[in-house]
Amino acid sequence: MPILIEASHRVFPVTDRAFHQYVDVYGNAVIPAMARNGYDLLGAWKRTGGPFNTDVLLLRFDDLGAYERASASLRNDAAMASAIGTLMREVRIEEEVKAARPTPYATEARLAAALSAQPERPRQYMQAVLRLELGGQPEAFRLVSDLAARLEERGAAQLVTAYETAIGRRGELTDLWILPHGVRNFDYRATDPLGDILEPLRRVAPDESSSYLNPLPYSPLQ
Repeated sequence: MPILIEASHRVFPVTDRAFHQYVDVYGNAVIPAMARNGYDLLGAWKRTGGPFNTDVLLLRFDDLGAYERASASLRNDAAMASAIGTLMREVRIEEEVKAARPTPYATEARLAAALSAQPERPRQYMQAVLRLELGGQPEAFRLVSDLAARLEERGAAQLVTAYETAIGRRGELTDLWILPHGVRNFDYRATDPLGDILEPLRRVAPDESSSYLNPLPYSPLQ
């Protein structure tokens, strides 16, 4: 079964200049090194919301063994090591990595459609992270699948992929969405037009956080 690896990096100092230095080295040295060492990069984004100067990478491997082999190979890539060494004299980088498995409703067709699209400009993405109650996984999967169908039918959002953390914080479900019309209106509303799905969802996934993602130049998902 394939696995997804989500890696996030925070760049210090928290300045645009430092983040641009990081993106420049990543695009010119790290991403090519990943490709030649067996990494399948799906997307790379700058995150808006939460700590500043943070990116998110999503990678796919056939299994954990393939990830471990690719990681070992990458560590021995002299060209990448040299580029990172130079960068680290200018910035400091913190990294978090988690391994996850795609959910049943995160079909290959959804991901392939998002990857094959050629938008005129980079699309707006949103990452939603839900905390599941013990035993709530099947119902949460069903309800999020229903939510995706409803939103896609209305043209309000498109589900790209979804995954449950396997190594990291347990009971964590991540959904990645494209927002075709950009960030929604945040005006207060007394009612929720999706309440018939979201209210039962909150019984099995009582907590949720979200952030907005914008593609970096080297992201296959644009």
